[in-house]
Order: sequence, then C-alpha cells, then structure tokens
Amino acid sequence: MVTASPPLVSEEVPRRITEADLAAGQPMTLANAAEIAQLLTAVASGHEMVCLYFGQGADDFALSAILGVDPQHHSFVLDFPADTDSLPQTSEGYRLLCVTSQNRIKIQFEVVARDFMLNGRAALLAALPQSVLRLQRRDHYRLTTPLGQPLSCHIPVSAQEEIEVALIDISLGGMGILGYVPGLKLAPGTCYAHVRIELPGTGTIVADIQVRSTFDITLRNGIRSVRTGCQFLNLPGTMQALVQRYITRIERERLARLQQA
Repeated sequence: MVTASPPLVSEEVPRRITEADLAAGQPMTLANAAEIAQLLTAVASGHEMVCLYFGQGADDFALSAILGVDPQHHSFVLDFPADTDSLPQTSEGYRLLCVTSQNRIKIQFEVVARDFMLNGRAALLAALPQSVLRLQRRDHYRLTTPLGQPLSCHIPVSAQEEIEVALIDISLGGMGILGYVPGLKLAPGTCYAHVRIELPGTGTIVADIQVRSTFDITLRNGIRSVRTGCQFLNLPGTMQALVQRYITRIERERLARLQQA
C-alpha cells in the first residue's frame, strides 16, 4: 500500500465567485442597507477572513477582517492587510472586491476604501456596499474533517495496490481531497470503485466515486495547493446512514466544546 503524506491543512483563501459557481449554487443579492449592515456585523462577530482582491490575477489579493460596522453612518472598517506593504490606489481610494463567508455561505461585494486609523491601528474605511452577493451551495451539508480525528480514505489503483489519502471534508454526496497525490489520477470524470473510508468511532463505508472537480487554491499560509471534489456513485442507504451518523456525532462534539469554552 502506498501512503500519501497528509497535506498541511490550513484555512482556504475565499475565491472570487465565478459563473460556474453561480450555476452550481443558489445566489441571492442583498440591497437593503439594514440587512447588509447586519450581515457584515455577523461576519465581524464570527472573525471571518476577508479576502481583498485588487487586481484580475489569481494572486492579486490580501487578507483582512472586518473590525467594525457603523450602521448609523453606513460605513464599516477593515483591518489593513498585514501581508502586503501597499495596495494599489486610484484617485478615489482603494477599489476592492471583498470575498468572505458567514455560516458557510459565500459573500462577495465591491467597495472603495480609504486609509483610516482605529485606536492607533492602520485600517481601511469604506461605505457599506450598495449590494452584496450571497451564494449558497445546492449540495449536501459538507463537514470539514476535524484535525484531531482525520479521515482516512483508501483508493484502489490496481488489484494489488491502493493509495491512502487524507480527506478534508465529507458529505452524503461525496468527499474532498486537498493536495497532490502521487500515483493517483484525479482528473474530472475519473472513477474509482470500492473506495474505503474509515469513519472514526462510527464504522467503515465502501463506495464508488467519480472525480467531479479540481481547482488550484491558495491557503491562508500562502501555500498553493489543489482541491479535488469527488462524488459518491449510488451510495447504498446503509452507507448513507453511517455518513450521516458520523457527521451528526462530530457536530454534536463541536457544539459541546463551544458550550464549555
């Protein structure tokens, strides 16, 4: 058996919403100022990462966070990115495409920001966006695998050999793989039969899978990687029950830890 080293798992940088994303998801546009202020306040309270895109290139971005929202003055404050010395300016200020998430729903909006100081801290001040695009996926609830209990997936590549990979998420519809796996073809359309997934504390499922998508990503630590999405093919009801039981157990454990914190 060949074992692929588990990837360095880090938070994924939010990507721009593409036409393909819109086609595959459930987009909704917010235009009410009060609702937009409420949404950005929730993003700030959740300490969500905000990716500021300032160019057309895949690497033309900087990482930030929302420091505060002022509904009365229809404005909000972004932390000045620590991973860049400067942002390109126009005569209006910094023209930015902001991408973040809230409750696993992707959020995207455009603003023009200017330099600002907040309690002696470099920041960016911007008016509330006139509209916000929210994008929710149509697929099954996807559980990000806990770092303390990694999922192990065994994929047969021949009658005598299988490759073990670490999964970054799982749902009733499929699973996600992060990183490049030597010896494993992960091109869209590729199918593998009798894939075995160990669900810690729950059981083992055996499923046929098909690679559905693969795209380059940049992790929060700056490392470039690739994310591969695989779909379960005709997963039996007994196997679906095991996956649902595992997801429910992990979510209950996470909730219990939050309540104790």
